[in-house]
Amino acid sequence: LDGKNLKVLKSLANYFFKLHSMQAGFPMGSLGGLYTQSSYIHSKGLLSDFYDFSLRTDMGNYCSFTGAGNKKAPSPPHTLEELLYEIGVKDDISAATMDQVIGASPWANKFRQYLKSRNLSDDETILRFLVLIQPLKSCHNFNNNHAQILGHSKIHHGLSEIDRKRLFVEIFDTFLSEDSEDVLPLSNQALWGDLLATSNSIKAGLPVSMESIMEITQVRKDPGIWDEGIEPTYMRFLRQAPPPTLTACLLSIL
Repeated sequence: LDGKNLKVLKSLANYFFKLHSMQAGFPMGSLGGLYTQSSYIHSKGLLSDFYDFSLRTDMGNYCSFTGAGNKKAPSPPHTLEELLYEIGVKDDISAATMDQVIGASPWANKFRQYLKSRNLSDDETILRFLVLIQPLKSCHNFNNNHAQILGHSKIHHGLSEIDRKRLFVEIFDTFLSEDSEDVLPLSNQALWGDLLATSNSIKAGLPVSMESIMEITQVRKDPGIWDEGIEPTYMRFLRQAPPPTLTACLLSIL
């Protein structure tokens, strides 16, 4: 940047920082549309590429540049349930591929890195479990006509009996078996006993009911897994990854 354009950009940053500070505490979107087509646009150099400099109202992304394509800065899913939904876990997921599935989801991968950096191994195990069990959980919601997550319209279909049994055994062997290296901190021993019996029946080729297979989704509700486990950790993660602010957006171009 030349000296003139740098001075102009710094003035803009200072102006909008003061404006944003004056509006602190007001509902999101109260700043929208206050400033468009700045008189500075006629300056030569970098500013000529910006045809419109405006405050936006959606999801806290205050600034956009029409000349640059109006790209929204991504923000993390607001809840753990939304994160799991947005991963888009497919029915053919397995214990061998669940880490790849997490890695392919930007925010799930960031959350996993957050857990690793803090040595939260139990929460990392819970995250992997939640991803692997997601098709069964979605199937359970579908069969019980549960309401979908607000804002999402994806329709879940039922899993085949083969996939249900396969996932059940893989989940139990990976996260609930006494021989597993990554055992979940499950507090409900009665539930564990029922799941062990179902797992043994499936492996023995004995008939098992749909209800017995879907009982494994109750592990998600265990206090040590969700309410007192990974969910509070995800809320702390969100506070570490806030959406871009007006000031950060402006200062990023200086």
